[in-house]
Amino acid sequence: MAACGSANDRDGVDATASAAAIPDVAGEAPTVRPGIDQGLPDGAAEESSPGALEVSPWPLLEERLLARIAQEGDSIHLGVAFLDLHTGRSVEVGAERSFHAASTMKVPVLLEWYRQSELGLRSLDEPVPVRNTFRSVYDGSEFTLDEDVDEGLMEALGQELPARRIAEGMIQVSSNLGTNLLLELLTPDSVQSTMARIGAEEMQVVRGVSDIPAFEAGLSNRTTARAYLRVLDAIARCEVTSRASCDEMLEVLDGQEFRSEIPAGIPASALEGGVRVGNKTGSITRILHDGAIVRIPGRAPYLLVTLSEGYDDKEEGSRVLAELSRITWTTLMEESTP
Repeated sequence: MAACGSANDRDGVDATASAAAIPDVAGEAPTVRPGIDQGLPDGAAEESSPGALEVSPWPLLEERLLARIAQEGDSIHLGVAFLDLHTGRSVEVGAERSFHAASTMKVPVLLEWYRQSELGLRSLDEPVPVRNTFRSVYDGSEFTLDEDVDEGLMEALGQELPARRIAEGMIQVSSNLGTNLLLELLTPDSVQSTMARIGAEEMQVVRGVSDIPAFEAGLSNRTTARAYLRVLDAIARCEVTSRASCDEMLEVLDGQEFRSEIPAGIPASALEGGVRVGNKTGSITRILHDGAIVRIPGRAPYLLVTLSEGYDDKEEGSRVLAELSRITWTTLMEESTP
């Protein structure tokens, strides 16, 4: 397996080893009390707490997804997780399988920056020095990124940019440089601590992008479909931050430029009619993921995560993930029609 992805990859380093859970850097117990610990408005805890939604399986959608996934054969691995916040129906297919997280790990970084901003530890408006030299989490040695898709960020090397601008590029064009800049300030420990507190321990954010010494030591960011869905759920239901911050994060996700997977499975007429899809993809060699919060006017959102490993042809992988999204949308619309 190559140590670095190709120029077309959105993450920089591929690895398959998982990392152990990291203790809370602040020393807090790995629990979360929405509306209390995160400073949410009065009453927000009851509205957004995981216990406020009674979750039940949805056999029809599971049957359809399983039938489509079976067509891919043994060389392709897929993990799917679905949760409808309107009805409480859920589906998991291979949702416990661990995959290289690729750029899906950037969503926990976004969430942690907003969380720390509300606590006064960081700020969305703080100036962040833009540089391309980082320290490996493994041995402290220096490394750099060969390139980055965020041209404006590369042009600002040696200058400062607001954290908000860097965070937007991290999500919307999947900037690896922006990810490393923010993650180094937050620290992987703090991100992993928040993942533990929301019950998403299997979303393991242990290093930045292209940290070759850490990669060679077996440290790799990993996730399951279940854990990634849990991160999106925490944003959709405002469990970690205020409503204002949740709305800002949704706007950032809405600006995603990579739309060939989950968004492509939703009819253009629905998107034109007001359906909004905030998503974050992840892609490296033979790895292709997407996770989305789909907001339909007049009802609570639904969440969908599709993770895959094994596609040599990325376009083929995109078509399959889009089809899984299409099956989900179609089934939901069938059951919603009187």
